[in-house]
Amino acid sequence: STLIVNSAIVSTNMSLLISVALFCSLIQQGWGLGCMAAICEGNDLNSIIECDGDLCGYYKSRRADGELVEGVDVQCTPQSDVFAPFDGELYFWRPFGNLKEYGCADEGVRIEGTGQWQGYHVLIASISLDFYGGKVRKGEKIGTAKNRRCVDGVDGESYLRLQLFRQGRAIDPTFHLQDCMCTGQICESNQKNELLGPPFKHDSRYNGVRGWDIKCPMVSDDGEEELRVPDIYSPIDAEFIGRTRLYAIQGTYTGCDNNGVVLVGTGAWKDFEVILYNVHYREKIIGHQ
Repeated sequence: STLIVNSAIVSTNMSLLISVALFCSLIQQGWGLGCMAAICEGNDLNSIIECDGDLCGYYKSRRADGELVEGVDVQCTPQSDVFAPFDGELYFWRPFGNLKEYGCADEGVRIEGTGQWQGYHVLIASISLDFYGGKVRKGEKIGTAKNRRCVDGVDGESYLRLQLFRQGRAIDPTFHLQDCMCTGQICESNQKNELLGPPFKHDSRYNGVRGWDIKCPMVSDDGEEELRVPDIYSPIDAEFIGRTRLYAIQGTYTGCDNNGVVLVGTGAWKDFEVILYNVHYREKIIGHQ
């Protein structure tokens, strides 16, 4: 959902920069940046194996061997094409450590994220890989699915097991596979969160910060000749922490783009942080959600 702060935050120029762990627009060409690509041919929704009795394919649910898995089992028929969920570096990986009794399914992939996925890595098994290392792009074919059920000892739907890690810690990938953790509208005059220039770029105007430069043109109200600055909305459920500046030169005015706000996520956005640059705010909103 979108938290709207009516007139509490206003932009001060024609664009603003957002720096956030993951970002996607309400309406945007191609995939949202917080979304993984469909990883299996014929499963465009990244559907997960449903519960059958006590056994489920969801994150931290019980599998046939009694293990509570920190990953999800995505529906995938053997011999289906398998695709990279995001941009990164691909490495060959053996999910069963080269044990002979699991040889029928002991082939998988580790992809270490690049760009906006820097700091993340994903493990996917079981796959017959087309290649065993190198750069991959989101949605690129990396191999074909193997029948992982050969090691389960039970019948059921075929699947790929996917585990996602952030800074080495397992996290639930479900939102990125299906809900995509999309942000809401950010600038009043840009309903689609249209970007200015390439996504997730390095911008010297913002002291080297990496993020998304979002169009934010002035607003013309009905019957008014004079343009006004647009309102800015919090892109996620968050608490306002305070102001930030890129350049801290005492007594020196460095321009409106030196104003910014810091938001710390709440609810589903816990552990995420957003910094909006080229934005100023009213003091009374600090600490409010």
